[in-house]
Amino acid sequence: MRKAIRIKRHSGGFTLVELGIVVAVLLVLAVGVGYFFGVGGQSRNAALLAFQRTVGDAALRMNANTNCIPRQVRGLFDNAANQAANTFCGVDVPAGAWKQPYMQPTDFSAAGDAVINNIMTGVVVSIQREAGGIGQRYFTRSTGVPNAQILEMLQECNGNNDTTVGFDRFRCRGAPGGGAAATGTFDMLFHSAQG
Repeated sequence: MRKAIRIKRHSGGFTLVELGIVVAVLLVLAVGVGYFFGVGGQSRNAALLAFQRTVGDAALRMNANTNCIPRQVRGLFDNAANQAANTFCGVDVPAGAWKQPYMQPTDFSAAGDAVINNIMTGVVVSIQREAGGIGQRYFTRSTGVPNAQILEMLQECNGNNDTTVGFDRFRCRGAPGGGAAATGTFDMLFHSAQG
């Protein structure tokens, strides 16, 4: 009499828990390797560029509703900050014209500028205006940006890291600083108005 031999087969895959552990370990390794080789700086650059773009877009939305651009980033999410002295139009922004918070609240300095330590420690973003061409140019300015980041962000924004270019040819410009801190400014144009 023959005995039937039963072979217990093991399912040939991994369990969901085992796959989750492998993925978690790989993510931790990827983050560690990324920061070791400087990828973290590139993501901070992208985050700062995105934040400056967000501020500019919010200022344009506010301008569409109020015919005014605030001098302070705070004015984009708190209309109480939009008194005549704090707007480029030189008048108080009426509550009825100000339709919404135009961006999410952020930490801000005493001057009403955005303090973005969560992106780059010590960097402050403001809204600026200067004469240019046949009117006014409005732009966001980040101060306290490390020189290496300025050059990388110019490359990302303009396709080159030339610090001698201006808004006549490109959307972004940068001014590396000197001294021990080696930080400077990075500007991103968001609006040119005839005036």
